[in-house]
Amino acid sequence: MKTLLVAVDGSEPSLKGVKTALELARGVGAQLELVYVIPPVLLPPSTYAETIKKLEEANSAMAKEALEKGKAIVVAGGAQCDLITMHGAPAESLADLAQAERVWGVVIGAKGHNALSRVLLGSTTDRLMHICAKPVLVVR
Repeated sequence: MKTLLVAVDGSEPSLKGVKTALELARGVGAQLELVYVIPPVLLPPSTYAETIKKLEEANSAMAKEALEKGKAIVVAGGAQCDLITMHGAPAESLADLAQAERVWGVVIGAKGHNALSRVLLGSTTDRLMHICAKPVLVVR
């Protein structure tokens, strides 16, 4: 059985992605894996050890909360899912995970940034579409 990875960050667009992935999974008989990627903390550890610890704890709590929101949608829809927390650059981590044989593709909710904000801030969705070897479904 194939698997759909669903990128979850707790935002409304990502939860809309969970709903769409649930419908798609039902239609093609796929399993769901909800994935939250915790980005690296880019501070010098020798100077900011306590701050890094607090950030990592907060990031872990946010990951758990976001995944539980997504899981609640899946369970309310009468299905099950696995929850995965990863550490690293979000797009790259999702693309790497998608290389697994079991994975058919990735579903990600788009936040609808305009072109300027994507250039200035970057976009996980844009980056993922360019580097992922598997199909990527962008939900708006």
